[in-house]
Amino acid sequence: MNKVNKITCFEYGILIYFLIRSMSLGISMDSYIHIGGVDGYLSPLIGMIIGFIPLYIFLKLLNYKPELNIFEKIDYLFGKKLGKIMNIIICFTIIFLVSVVFWNLLNFIGSQYLYRTSTLYVAIIFGICFIYTCTKSLNVLTRTSNILFYISIIIFLICTFGLIGNSKITNLLPFLENGIKNPLLSGLAHVAYSILPLYILLFIPKADINNNEKLNKTIIFFYLFTNIGKFIVIFYVISVFGIDLATIYEFPDFVLLRRIATTGFFQRFESILATQWIFDLFMMISICFNFIKYSFKHITKFKYDNLFISILIIIICFISSNYIFKNNTTGDSFLLYKFPYIMLIMLFILPLIVFIRTRCKKNT
Repeated sequence: MNKVNKITCFEYGILIYFLIRSMSLGISMDSYIHIGGVDGYLSPLIGMIIGFIPLYIFLKLLNYKPELNIFEKIDYLFGKKLGKIMNIIICFTIIFLVSVVFWNLLNFIGSQYLYRTSTLYVAIIFGICFIYTCTKSLNVLTRTSNILFYISIIIFLICTFGLIGNSKITNLLPFLENGIKNPLLSGLAHVAYSILPLYILLFIPKADINNNEKLNKTIIFFYLFTNIGKFIVIFYVISVFGIDLATIYEFPDFVLLRRIATTGFFQRFESILATQWIFDLFMMISICFNFIKYSFKHITKFKYDNLFISILIIIICFISSNYIFKNNTTGDSFLLYKFPYIMLIMLFILPLIVFIRTRCKKNT
């Protein structure tokens, strides 16, 4: 990547912000409530602490051979044949991940906004947007993320201050009635949903980031900042609704926005505020598309047109998401009880193996 197309540390941090937030709506929120229970608001904090382990591995992999992306690093560490197999596994893992996120986006849009519109039409509209972003260079995506980041922060602050008067501390009691086990399990799910996707950003070589000597501090700042933000959201959900009422809603964090008083000035104000989650999901899918694009080109060694790869990816994701999630009941059950284990195996074990190999390579 030439100097003109390089990204800044701040832009890289914004990508981390969106990746950590991307599964909040309808995925990680369910694990906080249904697994963590009344103590579910502790889950992001517990997950943030545990998440320093994969974050440490992420930083070590990012700093190892900074001129190479993750695909090239794997080839260098494991050789061409084994490296290609590992890169193919990682590529299919991200395709599976983006299929899940794409389904979640379509499910949210279809149930809350366009409930009379066919899912196919919604998929086509968003698919065109994803295809367009995938055909552009990475710095175009990061400039877009800059704009969406500031809008997202403004919306988040409106929600945070607008809900202060609705919170009831009594809804958070009894504290740790059933011990630490449930919020701990939910915290592990938080790691699977919100921390492990950071490995996707390893497709960007550290050398392609300007002033990268400040990168580690920037990553840690955005890591803490975003996780604390997720804690605030689940804190409000449980303290405002109570755990019994929160479990009833499919998207309790969306319903929560209806409690923000506007004195009748806005109609369906929550629909405006909920765009922050659409931004999160849009950015997550766009980042995944770029990962798959670079992975596909590296594995095949062919110079495919970006448009061809983008269309192929969106077709695969739409078909696979419809195959995996035939209805909301099976989808919710899969996301709550199976998906975290798949994430922990595929997006932690594989990077851990690569990390161990880097340690061994230094000692030989």
